[in-house]
Amino acid sequence: MVVQHNITAMNANRYFGINNSKLSKSLEKLSSGYAINRAGDNAAGLAVSEKMRSQIAGMTQGVKNAQDGISMIQTFEGALTETDNILQRMKTLADQAAHGTYQDEVDREAIQLEFDQLNDELNQIADTDFNGVVMLNGGQMADGLKAVNGKFDYANYVRDPMNLSSRDVTVVDHLVFDDVTGGLQADAFWTGLNSEWKRDDEPTANDGPESVELTFEYDATGGDDGTKFWKAVGASNGVDIDNVEVESTKNGGFKVSADGTEGATVVLDSTGLVSGDKITLKFNNPKAGKAFPTNAGAEIVSSTLTQGIETAAIKPDDVNLEVNLNADALTDKDMTEAMNELYEVLNGAQLEVNYTSKTAWKESDFVLKFTDKSGAEITMNTPAKGDKGTLTLTAKDGTQYKFATSFDDTTGSIKIGTAKEDGSIDKELIELKISTNGLHTDASDTKGKITFKIGIENNAYDSTAKPNVEVKDPVDMSVSESNTFKNATAPLTYTDHLIMQVGARSKDAVDFTFKYSSDGLGKLKANMDCSAREGGLNTASLSLLNAEDANAAIDQIDNAINKVSMVRATFGATQNRLEHKIDNMNVTIENLTSAESRIRDTNMAEEMMNFTKQQILSQASQSMLAQANQLPQSVLQLLQ
Repeated sequence: MVVQHNITAMNANRYFGINNSKLSKSLEKLSSGYAINRAGDNAAGLAVSEKMRSQIAGMTQGVKNAQDGISMIQTFEGALTETDNILQRMKTLADQAAHGTYQDEVDREAIQLEFDQLNDELNQIADTDFNGVVMLNGGQMADGLKAVNGKFDYANYVRDPMNLSSRDVTVVDHLVFDDVTGGLQADAFWTGLNSEWKRDDEPTANDGPESVELTFEYDATGGDDGTKFWKAVGASNGVDIDNVEVESTKNGGFKVSADGTEGATVVLDSTGLVSGDKITLKFNNPKAGKAFPTNAGAEIVSSTLTQGIETAAIKPDDVNLEVNLNADALTDKDMTEAMNELYEVLNGAQLEVNYTSKTAWKESDFVLKFTDKSGAEITMNTPAKGDKGTLTLTAKDGTQYKFATSFDDTTGSIKIGTAKEDGSIDKELIELKISTNGLHTDASDTKGKITFKIGIENNAYDSTAKPNVEVKDPVDMSVSESNTFKNATAPLTYTDHLIMQVGARSKDAVDFTFKYSSDGLGKLKANMDCSAREGGLNTASLSLLNAEDANAAIDQIDNAINKVSMVRATFGATQNRLEHKIDNMNVTIENLTSAESRIRDTNMAEEMMNFTKQQILSQASQSMLAQANQLPQSVLQLLQ
């Protein structure tokens, strides 16, 4: 019997620790559900399990990647569905235009209008992007931006100089040049373009061309002194460009003057300009030839004339109203809106001629009635002989035009013309004169009233020839404004080649490339450029303006339809492949997960048996340890 070393207690304690450790591990397995919680639990099993986990994780993400790939393909293929619809409509239009029953200048032009709009939409559909990735436009956006190193970088892109169009211009202010009523400044500007162009009252052979074109170029540096952003660089039809002055404005625009006389102001947005941009303005001759009346006459509307009994009495058939136009006054300078207003209201007006058996006409013998633009009836009594009468006409826009009138009591005529400052006639435009088989005398013994209707033919005013300034658009300008990302900051990405990682291994990637042979498809590129630009679907250059061109366009459109069908087939084939890949990966993931579970997961029933055993052993060892600790106390009995 010893007291220094309680070997029995030590043995019981050691087993107590072993049992507690095993009980703890069993609890850990039951709590976590894993049979392997650390490498020590099963080193080989852990290694196998981790490889399986890696494969499962990779394939799970591969399924998601493949689903994203299908979403991308569906987006682009959906865009091409509408491209196909547009091409089918183009084919219909081409078939329609190729039929010989249509007029080129009317029907086929209407067909071409729709065809051009469809071409523009093809370009914009080709810009479709998926999460910032563009695939269908061949590396060039509809607004002209080209991809550099696979990026459409609007934020940092500086485009090439171009010929600006009316879309780039905010305002063209040319009201001064359009002042056809006075026309003095327009005349001065026109003469400033070429001093040999005479602008006098008489028609001359050197009034200048019908129009001139001035081209201006932008310099972002402002030139020599930093203020001259625009300069004139070209002119047509004999313009002396040295006489053209350009003053830059703060808004990015400029004023144009000729020999000191302002002609127009152009307003642009300077933020959208680059050095080298050009814009062409077309100035129409402020005295270009205008359409004016070429024939006039009158007919009797009603008559209450009582024929006198004298031999010289005037008979109704003898009375005639002469309507005389002063052709000498109708020069290209004088035919303004005001004069057109006069001729238009006189056309269809009525003139009452009263016979009062007097030796001479008087102002009350004539009454001129007509209806103005607003529908109101206006009556003009002729002025007395020697007086300066006036006639005021009000146009639809409220503008009032004043004319001078005069009356001749000897010949019985009313004259109307432009007015001088003193109210007298400056330039006679029209004369309304009564012509009879005799004079208006007492001997006629004729009383009553005859109403005449005045007719003026070909009095249309050619508004297209009025002096004005317009922006000359480039000939290659598209029909509509294209989509643009000019205010964007995040660049888009262009690619015709995608690597889609759809598996756990590098070899599981799908190489998705838009390349194929276009043999037999006409002039189409051997790639997937689906835009309507040259080298894409090749529809931009097609014309339906005559039957021959429309007939030739039919085959070209068929080629384009075939190309889009090949592109869509490529998308469809890849989508089907990805769907099969997803199905395969899902099955593999399921089987690998099952295998990994058998290695890694806890068998709960078996582990509960082990836990129960370890729990009993732990309790038993604890009890035995208590009994062993009581043994040394027996030594005390020897000491009694």
